[in-house]
Amino acid sequence: MMGRARHFSRQQGFTLLELIISLALIGLMTVLLFGALRFAGKAWDASETRQERDTSISMVWQYLSDRFAQARSLRSHVESEGENVFFFRGKTNAVEFVSPMPAHLGSGGLYIIRLQRALAGRKKQLILRRWFYHPEVLAGAAGLPEWRPLSGNELYHEGREKPELRAWYSESVLVDDIREVKFSYYGVLAKGDETADWDSSWEDRPYLPMLVSMKISDSKGEWPEMTFELPAQ
Repeated sequence: MMGRARHFSRQQGFTLLELIISLALIGLMTVLLFGALRFAGKAWDASETRQERDTSISMVWQYLSDRFAQARSLRSHVESEGENVFFFRGKTNAVEFVSPMPAHLGSGGLYIIRLQRALAGRKKQLILRRWFYHPEVLAGAAGLPEWRPLSGNELYHEGREKPELRAWYSESVLVDDIREVKFSYYGVLAKGDETADWDSSWEDRPYLPMLVSMKISDSKGEWPEMTFELPAQ
């Protein structure tokens, strides 16, 4: 009688070495997965920050472009100065001119607009100040921050406007936490000249420049240079 061969199947489990390798691979995949998620999160945050900054730059450009495009060539007698004052003056770190304001940003009409670098604690800011172009304001009406011709000195920003007088005077932070702002002006040296050039200031010239350039740098780097066109005279 032939005996039947018996086949025994042997189940083999993971060896310790294989288990260690598997756990190491799972750990590596987990690290890579979380690293990718962290990178994606940072990229998303950076994209949002860049988009917000680009939006702010675009809004500043649009607002100032509209104001400069409507700048007025005006001269008025100012009692405190004892003389007629031409209402455009430009310094390296500040510029002042007269332009109409939209009704939703004031009471409508003409305003003296001043862009000026200011200090707020340890931060530098670009402040936009607006005086209503009115004889009472030029005469130093009580309750309003006094208007004096632009000196170019750095302002310490304390937010001195009063809500009830906002139609007459207001101020706001146009750009927060800047490193530097620099204005330059393109025009002729004297009325009637045929050749124009860029200059770092615009004073004692009773006419508007053709162009105003503004360069700003903040904690995130350089802004695109902005060049604003003024009305032809």
